Amino acid sequence: MDIIILIALFIIFILLYNLKSFYKDSLKGLLQTVDQLTKEIRGLRSEINSLKQSSSTILPQAKPVTPREAITPTEVEEVQKKTPIPLTEKSTEQSKPWSIPQPKPGLVRQSLSQPEAVQRLPEPSHETKDSWFDNWLRNNSDLEKFIGENLVNKIGIAVLVLGIAFFVKYAIDKDWINEIGRVCIGLLCGALLVGIAHYMRNSYRSFSSVLAGGGIAVFYFTIAFAFHQYHLLSQTAAFIIMVVITSFAVVLSVLYNKIELAVIASIGGFITPFLVSTGEGNYIVLFTYLAILNIGLLSLSYFKRWPLVNVVSLFFTEFIFAGWLIQTLTSSKSISYPIALFFATAFYLIFLGMNMLYQIKNRLTFRAFDYFILLFLTATFYAAGMVLLHYWNDGAYQGLFTLAIGMLNLCFAWYFFRKNLAERNLLYLLIGLTLTFITLTIPVQLHGHVITLFWSAEAVLLLWLYQRSQIILFKKSSAFIGLLTMVSLMMDWSNAAQNSTYHLDVVFTDFKGIVTNIVTIIAFGTYGWLLSKGSPNEEFLFTFRNEIAKRMVYILSATLLFVTCIFGVNLYFGMLDSYSVPNVYHRFITYTFGIIFFVIHQKTKQRAGWLPIIVAAICLFVHFFSHSLIITLRNYVLDGKYDWLHLIAHWIGVVVLLYVAFQAIHYIKSNQQHFERRLNVLSWAIPALLVILFSRECLHLYVVGGYRAYPIASLQQQYGKAVLTILWAVCSFTLMWLGMRFRNKTLRIASLSLFSLALLKLFFADLRGISEGGKIAAFILLGVLLLTVSFMYQKLKKMIIDDVQA
Repeated sequence: MDIIILIALFIIFILLYNLKSFYKDSLKGLLQTVDQLTKEIRGLRSEINSLKQSSSTILPQAKPVTPREAITPTEVEEVQKKTPIPLTEKSTEQSKPWSIPQPKPGLVRQSLSQPEAVQRLPEPSHETKDSWFDNWLRNNSDLEKFIGENLVNKIGIAVLVLGIAFFVKYAIDKDWINEIGRVCIGLLCGALLVGIAHYMRNSYRSFSSVLAGGGIAVFYFTIAFAFHQYHLLSQTAAFIIMVVITSFAVVLSVLYNKIELAVIASIGGFITPFLVSTGEGNYIVLFTYLAILNIGLLSLSYFKRWPLVNVVSLFFTEFIFAGWLIQTLTSSKSISYPIALFFATAFYLIFLGMNMLYQIKNRLTFRAFDYFILLFLTATFYAAGMVLLHYWNDGAYQGLFTLAIGMLNLCFAWYFFRKNLAERNLLYLLIGLTLTFITLTIPVQLHGHVITLFWSAEAVLLLWLYQRSQIILFKKSSAFIGLLTMVSLMMDWSNAAQNSTYHLDVVFTDFKGIVTNIVTIIAFGTYGWLLSKGSPNEEFLFTFRNEIAKRMVYILSATLLFVTCIFGVNLYFGMLDSYSVPNVYHRFITYTFGIIFFVIHQKTKQRAGWLPIIVAAICLFVHFFSHSLIITLRNYVLDGKYDWLHLIAHWIGVVVLLYVAFQAIHYIKSNQQHFERRLNVLSWAIPALLVILFSRECLHLYVVGGYRAYPIASLQQQYGKAVLTILWAVCSFTLMWLGMRFRNKTLRIASLSLFSLALLKLFFADLRGISEGGKIAAFILLGVLLLTVSFMYQKLKKMIIDDVQA
């Protein structure tokens, strides 16, 4: 306290002396200026008088000018010789224009000022700047006068101030000035600093702001010493006085329009509780005071846009609250979590108003820094609230708290929109915060499938809102939420697969999982339908157009439906040890999706390229790779382990597969120009695949037809020796007929190739070990087929020749 008083006194004396010297120097300079102006006026008057006398001497002796006669040069010279002008050398040079009759006043003024101005022009090329020492010698030519009047004066006042300061220090040490006197001196020093700042507020704005801030700081520390060290004030009295000091500083900052005072007042207000603290740690009193202080600063923000004040108050409030929260949680102190959350909410609302009130009132544009403060404030409030609610009832209200923040931002956005009080960017920010917190509500409060259900519905709702309002933020948010939906769905699948007790692979284990998948499929289907309502060329996201986005969403929806059906079969047969039975329905689902694809393609009439052929090839290869499972299914059905219904379902699936193949062939035939280079390859590949398909399926029919009379292994051997050869011959005949019917040379060549293969198989493989009846049947049937083919060639000889010529 003693040191502070001494410093304050020293500063006050220096300021008073500087003010005295400043005004003395200013007065001296003004007097010198007045003297110089007086001399210049006198000189101008004397020159004007001399010019008047010379004009009175010249003008009467000049001959009058008549309109008809002109003045000759000889006459002018005679006049000049007879009437010499009694002027100085300077005035003679300037008076030449006066020899002309009837002079104008402007000419006299110009002749007087122009030579003088030219004579005073500086020469910058030859100008040299004097050093500070030369300037000082020029201004203080009389060194004795400078020392006696100036230097001794300053040294004297400095010595006097030091003497007074040491006297005050000595008086305090000797207890000549008691505690009350010291406090009074401190308050007096603060008042003098504020008074000097008030006196200098117009001349030196920044310097006066610093002085006023110093005076306010002296007030704060004086009251703090009076409370802590001298015990002259109670805690309540000291607290009230500091509140008054803070209010006084705020009022000064508004009246003087000085942000420096507002910042100092803010800092002083935030350190006040610690200056009068007794160490009891009453956080309710502390937060109540902080709320009152921030409300005062909120009222200040109504009149002034001072972001620095808002940042300072936000920093101190966040720092104090975060420090208290960390200390409380680490020390396991018992607190009231609802009360702490109440104060956090109060601070959040106050600072929202503090950072938006002035801009909204004056309809000013929000800057990037303003948006950053709003985001930072929201993030810190949400973090503090989640921490407090984590310890309150085991986080049961965290989801509700998240939803409340989202609804609060929605209310702000709705109010500002209805009243037309805010710009669009602020509305977008508030709507974005609303969507963010509503989206977070479900995963925070709920678990599992509910998150996926909510997000899938929200994605569709946001896209619908975008189409209604054309707010881009809704569209981008809908895409982001759609991505979150897929992530959440896959997490559901992963959790179900890990926790499953079934023998088969599953991605859902109950009815809830099936419903979640179905709702997600419907949501994405609706999303694609909404996209189809917009313009196809409209940009959806990044560089994707609506048409491309719609197709991607439809494909995603169809894929999810396919996966749901496949794993739904696994869930139904989940307790089986083999995929032989589920594979039947997996293939049936695959073939059905193939048919749906061809139906959609026929209705849309869109160019699909190779896609239909790829779909049909996938269906065929799925069937071929399932051959071992089909054999297992057949044998188990014949052994009575599985129901015959599954084998019947298998043959129904084969019929569906043949329809898919037929659709692919029809597509190729209708679009031959697109496959001209690959048409021969397709004409060989499709018959080969179909022959393999018929060969395998006829094997199953042959075994099923004779399993009661013969063992399965014997039936399979008979089929391979005789029946397969006959089947190939029938297939060859069919290909020949089709080649002739549609005039396709490639099919006819394929038919002859298959006949050759059947004959080679017959003579080199089938004749060994085959029964007499089998040999007879094979030879007779092959002979009949060969004769029939030959007859067909003879009958259609003209068509064949035409094909050869073509």
